[in-house]
Amino acid sequence: MSDSATEKTDLGSVPMKEKLAYSFAQMPGTFYGGVMGVIQSFYFAWMGLSTIWITIALIVYAVWNVVNDPIFGNIIGNTRYYNKKRGEVQRYIPYIKFGAPIFSLCFALVFFPPDAWRGQTSNLTIQVWLFIWYLVSQIAYDTLFTFVLCAHVALLPQMTLNQREREKIQLMSIAFMLPAILFGFIVPVIYLANPSTTTIAQFQMLVVIVAIFGIFPYLILSKYVHEHSEHIPDNKTPLLKSIKLAFKNPSFRVYVLYDGVSVLLLNLVMVSLPFYLTWVLGPMDGFNMLLFWIGPIICLIISIPIILRIAAKFSTKASITYYLVVLSVGGFFSFFAGLSGNWVLVSIGFSIIMLGFAGDFIQHNPMRADTIDYDYWKISGERREGLYSGVGPLLSKPMISVALALPPALMTAFGLIYVDIEGGLSATQGLAAASLSVNLSMTLLPGIVCLIGLIIWVKFYPLTGKVVETMKKEVSILHEQRRKEYEEKHRK
Repeated sequence: MSDSATEKTDLGSVPMKEKLAYSFAQMPGTFYGGVMGVIQSFYFAWMGLSTIWITIALIVYAVWNVVNDPIFGNIIGNTRYYNKKRGEVQRYIPYIKFGAPIFSLCFALVFFPPDAWRGQTSNLTIQVWLFIWYLVSQIAYDTLFTFVLCAHVALLPQMTLNQREREKIQLMSIAFMLPAILFGFIVPVIYLANPSTTTIAQFQMLVVIVAIFGIFPYLILSKYVHEHSEHIPDNKTPLLKSIKLAFKNPSFRVYVLYDGVSVLLLNLVMVSLPFYLTWVLGPMDGFNMLLFWIGPIICLIISIPIILRIAAKFSTKASITYYLVVLSVGGFFSFFAGLSGNWVLVSIGFSIIMLGFAGDFIQHNPMRADTIDYDYWKISGERREGLYSGVGPLLSKPMISVALALPPALMTAFGLIYVDIEGGLSATQGLAAASLSVNLSMTLLPGIVCLIGLIIWVKFYPLTGKVVETMKKEVSILHEQRRKEYEEKHRK
């Protein structure tokens, strides 16, 4: 990397082409996450995989998630790959560039179990095979997710120390992510709220298109985004030592809990949404459904400048506090609105939720970057973005399994079960019970989760505005010293 490029980035300003390339690469993971959010609609409601097999698979999946992320994150952080063409040492970009095609393939395979296995709820052999496909395809997807997404996330903190620049990059990322976020809400409405052979075939074709598209943003990133070779340690850090150092960081300890809350919330909503559309809002006609989403979409859009304004005027902590409050209020309001059966009230509740829903997408990475800066400043003296990307999800990855398992378990407990290949899911204990089970998982549980997260966040998160301001100044000095040492070493 040229000296001028390095200076430009470290002083705070990131070249526009790098900002755009990094932000564009947010799209594939968001698209994949949105589609993966409907996995239970596909396997539980369409394929007929029994709740017991889903639960067993998700327990195994949770264990794998806890184990693999720290290991692979540490491997990524200890990588030293010399790119001859660019003349720079890299540790993150190789995983993005070479992992992207396999990542896309693994994502697509999740939704292509043999159609002959569908509806075989009483055939133990078929259920076992469907269980294996469900489990193994998700493990393959998650493994590549770890390599590619951890490397992508790790790039941002070292691109610039300037908090406003980080937020600008994240805002650009939101511009690319917003279509993917909306896509995650639209797909259930069109294809999986009331699935048929035709809509599932169309859905699978869409999966293939998304998977092919998803390769290119990562390749563009690998071409235009530079790494800072001076921040790559000469010596590898053992995994256990890295984890111990991470947990000495008070910001990281709160971040682990925050990450678990944000992931559990998002996945509960995305998993439950297709069922909510069918069993709570099902009686609505097409025009009313259109009116229903106008308020939430408008609130989602106006929430972005609100969240950024709070961060700019006060702090990242204040901004995250705001949207956790809004999500908690919106969740509880939506639950009682759902009990009333009044779709206008439900739309108001969803609108409140959307006033905070974008907050995590905007502030999660800048806040994690602060945590990594603190580690560099006070704990380890090294840039360890890869490790934090891997160890950070210690709670959030198991929460994915919890979010995937809870809605089917609740629906089964309330009598909403797979009956046969023709009827699909049926409310065997009545529509009211079925509606309540979905309402619980879609609104009340996320509201409770956000309230718990809010209390922990307000009470324990240590990086307030003044601390962050001091940290940025001192870390900037450390970066300048590190760059000079690196340049002197490589002149010899």
